[in-house]
Amino acid sequence: MDNECMARLAEQWKQICQNYSSDNLLHAFQFIQDHSLILVEEFYKNMLIEKESAEFFSDDLIQKRLRDTLNAWLLESFSVGINKRYADAVQKQALVGHVHARVGIPSWLIMRGVREIERKMFELLDENPDQGMLTTCSYIIQIMGFATEIMCRSYEAKTALNQEIKHSYRVFSAMQDVAVQKDKQRSSLLDWENELMFKVFSEHEKLNHPMLSKSEFGLWFVHKASYAFTGSDQVDLIIERIYQVDELNQDIMNCTDKNNMLGLIQKIRNLNREIQLLVDQLFQVAEYIESGNDSLTQLLNRRYLNTIISREITFSRKNHTPLSLLAIDADYFKSINDKFGHAAGDLALKFLAEGLQKYSQGSDYVFRIGGEEFLLLLVDTDEKRALNIAESIRKYIENGMINSIQGHQFKFTVSIGCALYDGHPDYQRFLNAADSALYMAKNNGRNRVYMAHQSVKPAVQPLSV
Repeated sequence: MDNECMARLAEQWKQICQNYSSDNLLHAFQFIQDHSLILVEEFYKNMLIEKESAEFFSDDLIQKRLRDTLNAWLLESFSVGINKRYADAVQKQALVGHVHARVGIPSWLIMRGVREIERKMFELLDENPDQGMLTTCSYIIQIMGFATEIMCRSYEAKTALNQEIKHSYRVFSAMQDVAVQKDKQRSSLLDWENELMFKVFSEHEKLNHPMLSKSEFGLWFVHKASYAFTGSDQVDLIIERIYQVDELNQDIMNCTDKNNMLGLIQKIRNLNREIQLLVDQLFQVAEYIESGNDSLTQLLNRRYLNTIISREITFSRKNHTPLSLLAIDADYFKSINDKFGHAAGDLALKFLAEGLQKYSQGSDYVFRIGGEEFLLLLVDTDEKRALNIAESIRKYIENGMINSIQGHQFKFTVSIGCALYDGHPDYQRFLNAADSALYMAKNNGRNRVYMAHQSVKPAVQPLSV
């Protein structure tokens, strides 16, 4: 949500509160304050009944972390009418919705819990009715509904972005194969055309030649390349030309006049040249094809970091497999650039990237997330393997020698923070843990490996996680 939208929502929250007297607002806050723990208990008691919630909630998680989070949310939401901090309140709801989307909790599940809070609230008010009960109910329901609405707005926006990135990642993955297919499929198109010409000039009485759309090239483009290049203007044109070639091919199959056949073949050749040109234009979009790679090291960049980590966390949770993350940073890297130049710094980064690839498996993911900072996601990896790999990388870098173009030789070291996935569905906690471990490695002298043993809280805790 943009700033204009946030400001508009803050104004709407203010208008809701202005419909009630200060005594009404204070009475509602006191009611929530007196009964918040009961409402929290009701929320999670009913959440645990829903089978869909098992992926996100456990009794242990609720007992240790979530009760306090939800209790704080209730108190904060109903203090706004008193402290008038409407913009801050809107920002908080938006961030909570953002985290829910990041974790993947369906919005309906949150609304289900809010409904239980409202139901319990009516029961409590009915036990001790007073003259202002109806007004209190009206205000509480409006605030609960409006806060949930803001969460859902943020949730939908973040979810839409996540889906776009996931689609982009699928395209990026597909492109790895499509790029390999480029020369092969161009040859396939030419082979299809040459075979047709051979059959025509061989003067077969009954010609039989497959449609271009059913050839290896046609099937590859329609079912794979067109998906990989979705959104490009050339895609629709190529498909249109393929089917135009099919029509001409069928005309040749039905034609008995040699001169007419030659004219039809020339039209097909012209269309095929256009198809080749359009395909070449698609592959010239190198930035798009390689947008998921770091140009210097050819490692993954941070574009797909969240998508990949989120997917591997989901796999780890469902299959109960270990997952580890290494955060790696070159020590005193600025001094390398200052002393030997940026070209030497680039050589050092490439050497570090080689070390990460050397000690990782094909199933692991290596990222350069910026500057001299790298991440290594180790799938199906426990603490022992993670530490062994981290130490191997550290020694490899420490013992390596960089030879610059100017003839200088130098060494450098790295600090590495390790984190073992703790089962929490929010990937940001996992990233925070590795980052904090890296900080400890640097703070304790650099050129060392540090394993995170304390869980790290996310910057913003969700309402229900």
